[in-house]
Amino acid sequence: MAETETQPERTIVIYGQGGIQTDLDLNSLAEDEIAAVIPDMLADYSAECRDWTLIASEHWKQSRWNRADEILSRGITFFAGGRGRHPDPVALVNLHAMLAHLHLHLARSAPKTILSISKYDKIPPGTKTKDFHHKEAAANLNAATDALRASGAGQEDEPVSLAMGRVIHYLATGQPGHAHPLVERLLQRQPNNLIALTAQARLQFARRAHEASLATYQKLLSLNPEMTPDPRIGLGLCFWQLRDREKARIAWERALSRDPESWVCLLLIGLASLNLSREPALKQDERVRLSAEGMDYVKRAFKLNVKSPASALALAGISGAGGQLDVASKLAERAIQYSDNKRHVVLANAERGRLGFIAGDVTDAGRYIAAARAEDPTSVNILAELTLGQIAIKSGNLREALNFFEQTAKRLNGKGPIEYTVLHACLLAYPHPGMSPDEIARNRTIARNMLGEVHNLVASAQSDEDWARLRGVGSDADIFVDLAKLWQGESLEKAISAYQTALQIKSDDELDGAETLPPPDLQTIRMSDNLGALFQLQGNVETAERVYQESLQKIASENGKEAEVLKTVLAYNLGRAYEEGGDNVKAAQWYRDVLRQHPEHMESKARLALIAAAAGRNYDAHTLLKESLKSDETNLVLRSVYTNFLINIGSYKEALAFTSQTLKYDKSDAYTFCALGWLHFTLGRDAKAGQELADRHKQYLRSAEAYERALHIDPGCAQAAQGLAIALVEDSLAPPKSNINGADEGKYRARLAGQALGFFSRIKDSLADGPVNINMGHCYFIRGEEEKAIESYGTASNYYKGRNVSVLLYLARAWYAQANKESNFSAMTKALGYCQQAMHIQPSDRAILYNIAMIQQKAAEMLFSLEVSKRTSEELEVALKQAQQAANTFRALAEDKSGALPYDADLADQRARYGDGLLRRAPGELEKQKSYEGETQARVEEARKMRAAEQERIAAAEAARRAEIEAKAAALAEERRKAREEAQAWQEELNARAAEEEARKAANVEKRKKRKEQGTIDSADEDGQPKEKKPRKRASKKEGKKGRKVRSKSEIESSEDERDLGGVEDDDDEGEARMSGEEDEDEGQRQARKAKSTLAMLKAKRKSKRAIEDPDDDEGINLGAAKKGKQFKSKAYISDSDDEDGDDNTPAGDGNGTEDEDEAADESAANGDGGAKSDAEAQAETEAGDDQQMEVDEDE
Repeated sequence: MAETETQPERTIVIYGQGGIQTDLDLNSLAEDEIAAVIPDMLADYSAECRDWTLIASEHWKQSRWNRADEILSRGITFFAGGRGRHPDPVALVNLHAMLAHLHLHLARSAPKTILSISKYDKIPPGTKTKDFHHKEAAANLNAATDALRASGAGQEDEPVSLAMGRVIHYLATGQPGHAHPLVERLLQRQPNNLIALTAQARLQFARRAHEASLATYQKLLSLNPEMTPDPRIGLGLCFWQLRDREKARIAWERALSRDPESWVCLLLIGLASLNLSREPALKQDERVRLSAEGMDYVKRAFKLNVKSPASALALAGISGAGGQLDVASKLAERAIQYSDNKRHVVLANAERGRLGFIAGDVTDAGRYIAAARAEDPTSVNILAELTLGQIAIKSGNLREALNFFEQTAKRLNGKGPIEYTVLHACLLAYPHPGMSPDEIARNRTIARNMLGEVHNLVASAQSDEDWARLRGVGSDADIFVDLAKLWQGESLEKAISAYQTALQIKSDDELDGAETLPPPDLQTIRMSDNLGALFQLQGNVETAERVYQESLQKIASENGKEAEVLKTVLAYNLGRAYEEGGDNVKAAQWYRDVLRQHPEHMESKARLALIAAAAGRNYDAHTLLKESLKSDETNLVLRSVYTNFLINIGSYKEALAFTSQTLKYDKSDAYTFCALGWLHFTLGRDAKAGQELADRHKQYLRSAEAYERALHIDPGCAQAAQGLAIALVEDSLAPPKSNINGADEGKYRARLAGQALGFFSRIKDSLADGPVNINMGHCYFIRGEEEKAIESYGTASNYYKGRNVSVLLYLARAWYAQANKESNFSAMTKALGYCQQAMHIQPSDRAILYNIAMIQQKAAEMLFSLEVSKRTSEELEVALKQAQQAANTFRALAEDKSGALPYDADLADQRARYGDGLLRRAPGELEKQKSYEGETQARVEEARKMRAAEQERIAAAEAARRAEIEAKAAALAEERRKAREEAQAWQEELNARAAEEEARKAANVEKRKKRKEQGTIDSADEDGQPKEKKPRKRASKKEGKKGRKVRSKSEIESSEDERDLGGVEDDDDEGEARMSGEEDEDEGQRQARKAKSTLAMLKAKRKSKRAIEDPDDDEGINLGAAKKGKQFKSKAYISDSDDEDGDDNTPAGDGNGTEDEDEAADESAANGDGGAKSDAEAQAETEAGDDQQMEVDEDE
């Protein structure tokens, strides 16, 4: 029975042409055989459009998307026409719109993109993406619009399905600006359309108009509380954005109670719980509960919709935190491929890159991180930046990692999270190759400040909320160990404080949740050892001894290799503490204690040897070192100590032999080669006579070879590079005289200087700036590059704060050479200045005084040799004064007989005489220079005067032009003022005329009423006696038709207005005329002539008035005419003109007049001047219209 009742609901009847029909069970559409023939059957039956859409809807409901697409496409083909069929635009509109909605629906669950590099979430090939469905939807919407236009329907007839399809398409493709006008237009047609209101709410939410969106969702809820999708979801989103989280959650929970299977509600509630669990203000238990609750809701949402990118992204983070890297990576890839939200794509790529980094696949992680950064290059994704930096760190590219973090720091502008701050500080604290000392010091300072802020936060943390804000950073002791290392070279006190904080964190972690005292942590013991070392460096030996002893007591009972190593280190450090405290006896005891436990401990033997050597027991020291070498003669540290011992006791040759023997054990130790190079150089430099002096050159070459080998082993060994460069300067830069001479010597020296520059450039950033830059300046000077030499010398001078005499003289020499090369007096002045600075530091140095005199004399000589256009008289005067001083100085130096002089006295005397010769040339050179400058100044002055005259002429012309413009502007303003006054006067006159006319019309109306009531008409005679009326003569019908004028529209309207005003009078006149048919014809003619004369008088008066008024307003009238275009007189005007021309020749009682003229004559005869007044009224109205038109034109 139940089946009989439900069967009609699932069966439809398809009607075909010719009256055939077929019953179709919708349940049978699930069978492929039946579904495949349905499109052909509908086409054969020529079924109506509703049958096609009904079957497509059934496929849609059952999620048979391909079948729905097939039948809609086939229907479009059918109704498009062909084979004798006419196209059906209306059906095409519906079918295209439905197919567009189908593609929009499929786009929601389609992937946005298909990753070719995905490893876990692989999408089958051939899967259609969102872009494909959106393009198909757009094509069908456009086709539906074309079909609607072809059907002849207008925009107001557009189906709602088509309009909403376009709105949904625009919203799905991120074009809310295009969707907004469509929604507004649809709401104008249907203000309560639920779907349109939903779209409007979405648009308002997208524009961040959350309050307006909230109001729209509330309206939806009031219109249909049971609608789907539930407006409460939108209400919750608006409340969330308005910071009312409690109401948002309530709204989502109500929506979930209505639909427990709503994955959207589950996801939103889950995300709200997860976000709330991160609030530091909540207690730990509450945060744990909310986190578990949020995870449960998100998992349920993902089960209901496994293609939800938001759910997948949230679960990826949860799974990754739980260690399920494969599951988390798959979820992250799912979020990347299905998300059409830019923010979700960025977060998903960043999360996938982080998971790849954790899994150890750096290459895979790098691709996803790069994709995250490329997706949104304008904003900063902290997770991506942190992962990218960690990838660079893991790859060993620390400098690259630091560059990443510094670039991100600039974009964050100090607003990054605490995790980013810590990692950035740790990278800054590490000195990278290629960094200059200044850069290293600056980075360390920045790192100290950053980690110092973190240290202050940890030190001041008291409550659970404070610790929650630190997000676990406060429990990382290594951070404060790094901070202690940074402070170690600057402030041992702050370094000790940082280590104490690290130890406190370690201690808290050990005691957290432990009922009994846990065993000592070896890492904590190692940190305590470092703390003791800091106290020792601080000079607080007693505290260091106490720390060492406490640490030894803690691990006294511990066994194991690492524990034994720590015991040995602590005992050795305790011995060092005693040694530094001056208690060598206790120090020796602890060293011997270490040796009893570990006889092979070479450091303890070395310290005992150094204690013996310090006490003058070189034999004991030598014995201990020999014993150590017998135990381990390959120990490079021990061999270095022994080499140092030999050098200290002055045994350079033995040290050289021992160092050469060390190379047999290890030829890759750069420090051994550095020691070897130093020994060769020292032996060569200290050679006195005999064979040693002959071998000096060989010693220098061997020194250079040793330093070069050290640099090959360690290119960053600055000591080796410095030694090599010095060795080259000492000997190799002086070429053998027998082989090279003349011009080749300079080239050879320049080549050697270039080689030395290579060494100095490599060590420039690793050693002190002073010596390296001095050596580089020498090399540049030899190569003839004075500008670079000056730059290097200047850097060295800044290093010595301008107090190094040698560097000042080097600068003077470089400036002197450049001045001679370029004939530059200012460069020579700078050279003189540096020499004078050196003289102030060493006033007794006569060599500097000689150089000063030489520079002064050379400056005058150089100026005398220059052309007059390349020097000035001021420079000549200064040079002459300096030349006089130089001559006096040379003369004094030549006469000095105090002892050994650093200069040649004869040469000084020659310079003095040469200076006298220069001074004799001075007056002529000065006169020549002044004459040239006078002529030049005269030309310049003349040109200046001409220019001033030209400027004055231009200014006068400009002033005249401006005065003319101002005069014209004033005249134009005056004309406009007069025009406004005239327009105002005309307006007042028109108002007065209108008031007078209204009063006259009212009086006439009142008079007519009285006459009608009395039944008589007063005559216009002076005696005031009533006159008899004569019947009006009427023309025959035939004559009336012949003599009647064809009137214009304006004349007809004027006549109608006159009849409206005087209709009563006309009726009375006509009746009275019929009553008084016995009046004489002569009296009628007399009255007509009188009316004609009165009318002519009024017309003449009007014409004369126009003749007076028109000249004053020619401009305004012409302007109005220009704006109005060509003007035409109405028929009334033309008739008036004719009347004016022929008033005197027209008989008053001519029978050829028109019917209107006869009526006017009759009325004139009856009323005296009534007809003339009527014409005057019409003329006054015409003039008023003209005046009003002129007034408008003037205002425009």
